[in-house]
Amino acid sequence: MAYLIFSLSLLLIYVGLALALHVQFGMLGIANFGVVGFWGLGMYAMGILQVQLDMSFVDALFLVLILSVAVSWLMGWLILRLDPQATLCATIAFAAIISLLIVTEKWVTMGVVGLGTIRYPFRIGDGTEFLYFVFLVAIVVGLQVLILRLHKSPTGKLLKAIRDNEGLCASLGKNTFQVKMFWFVLASIVMCLLGALSAPLNQFLTPNMMVPSVTFAVWIALVLGGKEHALGAVIGVFVTFGIFDILIETYAPVSPDLAVVVPNMKLFLYGLLLMAVLIYRPTGLLAPTTPPEKVWQELLRTGKTAFSGAATLTQRGVEKTKEALGKKSEQSGGNDPAGKS
Repeated sequence: MAYLIFSLSLLLIYVGLALALHVQFGMLGIANFGVVGFWGLGMYAMGILQVQLDMSFVDALFLVLILSVAVSWLMGWLILRLDPQATLCATIAFAAIISLLIVTEKWVTMGVVGLGTIRYPFRIGDGTEFLYFVFLVAIVVGLQVLILRLHKSPTGKLLKAIRDNEGLCASLGKNTFQVKMFWFVLASIVMCLLGALSAPLNQFLTPNMMVPSVTFAVWIALVLGGKEHALGAVIGVFVTFGIFDILIETYAPVSPDLAVVVPNMKLFLYGLLLMAVLIYRPTGLLAPTTPPEKVWQELLRTGKTAFSGAATLTQRGVEKTKEALGKKSEQSGGNDPAGKS
């Protein structure tokens, strides 16, 4: 039960990261590939302030907020005038720098030895983890409600207009850089704060948590769910992390002989499903125009399309493999002058 609560809490953190990325990329078109950098910055800042400086959770969270504002504003000032490719490279470099600093600055991060133990903001015995899970649910639901309201507001329409044609918006008198800066900084702060909230969940921080797969998992979930839909991030995280990482990898009745294969099969199915969605449903499982009250009907319809597409891709792969093996066998037979084969 404790592991299930931990897994679901981690799932909520991923949902929050995907929602923040939805604002940056889905609504504004800013390709932020430094998600793990912002998340790790908040997580390690919380750990350092609690463990090295013995601060309380609330004081540490307040300082993480100030730090995240400064770093996010600096990143926005540096990258938001760049073209999309340069923005992508710059955000990847930012994540790499944060990861490198965590390893090299041993005097404060403890390097590869690790940093811990991170305390929860409250302690009520055996129910601490569950109460913290409820706390995370409230935060993520609040984020989702705010994004749903943002989509319907004039500000949301302005963000989408900047994403689709920034030059036209600028010609109409809109300060597009200022708008992009505000929302990029706000979404990055959310990523940092979610990192700070992840620290008590993990309790002991090590550099191997700062892996690019965190960024890739959030991106895959957002693209799969529907990057332009308000609920796409939530659906994408549940389909990827929820089904594959929690349900199948942890709770599916798999024999010990096949347990080694499960992680590789998970990655294979991840990729296959993503390819099928990108080929047969480029907008993701949820189209941008899907009304929230028709999400389930849309999911059932597009889910059938995606899974049938994945089956078709698998069948084509098998046929291609058989064809290649057949040609190789024929060539081997043709090259045998004595005809012994």
